[in-house]
Amino acid sequence: MTVKFIEQILRARLKAFIFTAILVLVNVGLYAYVSVLQVPRMAALQNAWFEKRRTAEKGASTDKAAIYSQGTADLAKWRARIAPKRDFARMVGELFETAAGNSLVVGRVSYKPMPIKDENLLAYTIDFDVSGKYAGIKSFLADLMRSREIMTIDNVALNGSTGPEESVDLRVQLTAYFRTEGR
Repeated sequence: MTVKFIEQILRARLKAFIFTAILVLVNVGLYAYVSVLQVPRMAALQNAWFEKRRTAEKGASTDKAAIYSQGTADLAKWRARIAPKRDFARMVGELFETAAGNSLVVGRVSYKPMPIKDENLLAYTIDFDVSGKYAGIKSFLADLMRSREIMTIDNVALNGSTGPEESVDLRVQLTAYFRTEGR
């Protein structure tokens, strides 16, 4: 009686049975694909990643010649980014434009060049004052930090005013580096 009963169910629900059989076959196929192809590939990639992390933690390259050549290449790239001395006026102009772009007023500006003879560089110490709203001051400092020029911000001093407007005075001292013309 059970065989006849199963035959009747199959005849009555043939489409549902075929759909279920297809789903089971797709499920078995996907399981085989994942277990045979994907799991070993994932394990190999994971092992390669762990190995790279281990070598990076140990100091990826212990070959002194490779370290030296990489350092020399990095120094050459850094030196290429140092602007020539003739670009000093352009850089100061960009400081003024950046201040104006942030709705700030530039006050006193002074600079003092100091040669770095062993490196054929000039280090310009630049002191300047700007004043404006606090948001403009923050944006101006962020713009200075994103500048392409090789410079360091050495000192920053903020003074708030007690007037009716919320104005802030900023005094910045920075050092900008330039190549001398002979190099």
